[in-house]
Amino acid sequence: MKRKIFILLIFCFAISFGQSRKGQFQLQQNSRSHSLYVSFSKAAGSHDLIPYVLDKNPSLKEFVKKNDLSFVNDLGFDDRKLNEMIEASKKNKQTGESIEKLKRIYKIETPTKENEDIIKLAQGLEKFTEVEYVSIQSNEPITPPFINTFVATPNLEASQTYLLADPGINVNYAWSRGITGQNVRVRDVEYGFHKSHEMLVSRSAIQFESGVSPNSSLTNPNSSYYNFLDHGTAVMSILGSAKDNIGLSGTAYNATEMKGFLEWTTSSYNRVAAVSRSINASHAGDIILYEMQTGGQNSNYVLAEYDNLIWDLTKAATDSGIIIIAAAGNGNENLDASFYSAYRARGNSGAIVVGAGSNTTQHSKLSFSTYGSRVDVQGWGQNVLAAGYGDWAKYDNDNNRTYNLFNGTSSATPIVASAAILIQSFNFQQTGQYLTSAKMRTLLINTGIPQGGDLSTKIGPLPNIKAAIQYLENNKTAPSISDKALSLAPLKIEVYPNPASNYISVRNSENKDINFEIFTMTGQLILKGITSTDKKLDVSNLPKGNYLINATDGERRVVEKFIKQ
Repeated sequence: MKRKIFILLIFCFAISFGQSRKGQFQLQQNSRSHSLYVSFSKAAGSHDLIPYVLDKNPSLKEFVKKNDLSFVNDLGFDDRKLNEMIEASKKNKQTGESIEKLKRIYKIETPTKENEDIIKLAQGLEKFTEVEYVSIQSNEPITPPFINTFVATPNLEASQTYLLADPGINVNYAWSRGITGQNVRVRDVEYGFHKSHEMLVSRSAIQFESGVSPNSSLTNPNSSYYNFLDHGTAVMSILGSAKDNIGLSGTAYNATEMKGFLEWTTSSYNRVAAVSRSINASHAGDIILYEMQTGGQNSNYVLAEYDNLIWDLTKAATDSGIIIIAAAGNGNENLDASFYSAYRARGNSGAIVVGAGSNTTQHSKLSFSTYGSRVDVQGWGQNVLAAGYGDWAKYDNDNNRTYNLFNGTSSATPIVASAAILIQSFNFQQTGQYLTSAKMRTLLINTGIPQGGDLSTKIGPLPNIKAAIQYLENNKTAPSISDKALSLAPLKIEVYPNPASNYISVRNSENKDINFEIFTMTGQLILKGITSTDKKLDVSNLPKGNYLINATDGERRVVEKFIKQ
């Protein structure tokens, strides 16, 4: 009899009793090995919990003995970290219960290995009132939320415009104010990245978590999992590439730290451990990306926190002031459907959930994006130029010089994270304080560019960095700690004539010398130097086409386009 690999069980009583979190476990599609976690109810207490619970309920004790179960608290949070998070939570006007709950979550060690037996074990445990829920975690890699589409003739110009104003998120405005990610730490939870790629190799701020390396299947070019590291390479390159590298400039190239927290290490595949390690290494104001998805209805992909345990970890993090930005997943699932009523009954985890929208001024939902009222904002889900894969270009047949047009909720998530990092950086310079996840979400939504198209498939607005920064500037809540940073007016230039034939001039209203670089639309540096207002620059030898001119003045930067006729 052919074994059914993916099983999703939602008990009727979970729907009848809205707040019950039982029956929401699942086997991951195509995974042959799973682990079990159990969350004990609040009534069970937390001090010497396992002996207390087993002594209190002889039936549960007998069940544990019969199935040869043992319990390990492997989330990795020590008392110091938990107390720190509880204190931060209360400062954010939360109760701290979401963090206390982490003390009641245990991994179950069991000799049971077969998928069907794992399901039966989970069902049996959830019959006991002391158990709030059981979570089933895959021990094998889950496909990242990337849509790999072949583009015969990629349009690099369209892919770069997310740096500019609508239909982009206006990264350029933040740069013109000298805001490039300073004082913000970033964590990316997925499989890792190719640190050897030319966009990342010299970036000391970009690194793996200490003492952890990717699984060998990810680093072997002949493995079917090799592209999973290309996925992380693309994400990190969007955020952190040095601005002077050919091809890409990272949106937040001066962020203090960008670390990858790995689901699949040389030890094992363990998504829960990667998430908990990223939270352990974070403090209020830090930003964590969830570049992950999981199976929902009919195995269609939804956000990772659909899993009960990931939801609890997320809630504890956001309550303590950590910002989590999470891919909605590529399953085209409606999270407002009745199937997800038990998920919605948990409430809001505090994560900023990202859907995939078009790279046009329409900002409409792309066909594959999961959607619904739980999805907060959108990012570009198509044509985002990034490092890795090589579908767009591979120079000198070198795997470390590959580029692609990145797609899916995978590309949408770093687009939104770019906005959050730059806004967080500005707010810290303005007030000496970090925005909470709730405040960041509200700001991104209220100042964003509205969604277009079919609004019944909600993915929310596209962030607008300029509007968000201007709102913060006009609604200060604390004195500035960086008067110099705030006094910087945006760098503005005018390139003329445009279109041009033989020469261009760069007009600067401040009548100052500026550094400039001229790039082709494929990222090749053509000319660089220093120019003064209205000085003529010879472009007569340039082929006809579109070009970018990057002008800098100290911390300020602006990018403009011109046409060579």
